Amino acid sequence: MSFGKSFAVLLALLLACDGAGAAAKAPRRPAPKAARALPFRIDAGRILLEATFKTPDGKDRKALVWFNMGMKAPILTKALYRELGLAEGAPLRLIVGDKILEAGPGEATEGYAGFGGTDFSNNFGPHPVEAMLPARLFLDYRLTLDYNKSVLSLSSPDGPPPKGPSAPIAVNPETGLASVEAMIDGHAYAFVIDAGSGYSWMRGAVLSSWLEAHPQWRRAEGAMGPANYNMLDFDFEKRGTLARLPVIMIGDIELKDVGVLGTAPTPLGAFVDGVFGDIFWDNWQKSAAAPVVGWLGQNAFSRYELTIDYPNKISYWRATGPGDAEDLDSPGVTLVRREGRYFIGGLVKTEDAAAPQGVALGDELVAVDDLSLRDASKGAVLAALHGKPGEKRRLTLFRDGAARTVEAPVLDLQ
Repeated sequence: MSFGKSFAVLLALLLACDGAGAAAKAPRRPAPKAARALPFRIDAGRILLEATFKTPDGKDRKALVWFNMGMKAPILTKALYRELGLAEGAPLRLIVGDKILEAGPGEATEGYAGFGGTDFSNNFGPHPVEAMLPARLFLDYRLTLDYNKSVLSLSSPDGPPPKGPSAPIAVNPETGLASVEAMIDGHAYAFVIDAGSGYSWMRGAVLSSWLEAHPQWRRAEGAMGPANYNMLDFDFEKRGTLARLPVIMIGDIELKDVGVLGTAPTPLGAFVDGVFGDIFWDNWQKSAAAPVVGWLGQNAFSRYELTIDYPNKISYWRATGPGDAEDLDSPGVTLVRREGRYFIGGLVKTEDAAAPQGVALGDELVAVDDLSLRDASKGAVLAALHGKPGEKRRLTLFRDGAARTVEAPVLDLQ
């Protein structure tokens, strides 16, 4: 897929001058150009786009980047970090339309080591992602993400407000993380708006308390489908609980049938988390403006043109299509990705269906129907597994030196 040649940004203020009378008019500034949008692609719910950096000698350097609103500082591969002169103390310079945005010397990080120690290659391969760009770089602007058209744009915060209902946001000016207050079952909870995440994740302990009061919200035990987008070999993801929340209210915005993964205890165990708090979430939320219970990911935004007005601390949600309550429908397997290969990390159970027969933990999943999974992207694998309840997916598994085929039913998680 081709990308736009560079970021585009509209930074002009439309100032209509009052008429001075029928015989004369005050001079007017030229009308601003329409904002040009930068195309992006979605892989496992995550936004990938082509950015243009400036090298120390003034040349343009294009790179495929991951736009992540849930992390606080730019991260680059070691090769790109050095090519841009950051190792010698140069600032990170990013071209956005007619502007060059900068991150000061020392603000960017060399070498990506995500949760679980994954690198860009394991997290995004075969897409050649070379950097992660946080929202912190765009705090002077309105950022618009149109998931229906798959475009991103920046504009001035001083122009007319965007279309759609609005809701206030809290912003940490040091990190760029923005959060909203969500009303769920009559109570307020803070969530980070994280378009860098493929699915909505939250504190498992909080979700458990909701499910005690509303057991009908529960969908499955174990991550599957797009909720399994990280594909980490940690119980934190693998043994999480899937639920579907009937309504989330953000101001006057009504989000219906939103799926969430309540994470399992960290690798240190439930006892340690119980004594010292939820270690992962307590640490991650330090970058937010205030304590949060989780993040809202791509599945919560996919039907919207979402605008985050950072300077004015307000968000706009213009609906562009229906929601997707069928997003999780797939066979009940949890995947782990290692070096471009996919393994069975868990077997998912629901109230109505047992784990798929003939599949064992540790099996390598080498094909789904006719799609070979070796070096396939996460997004391609999840798309191949997705289907309608009652359908079956032909899983080709490799175990103990031999291949076997299993017909796995697609589960109904609506």
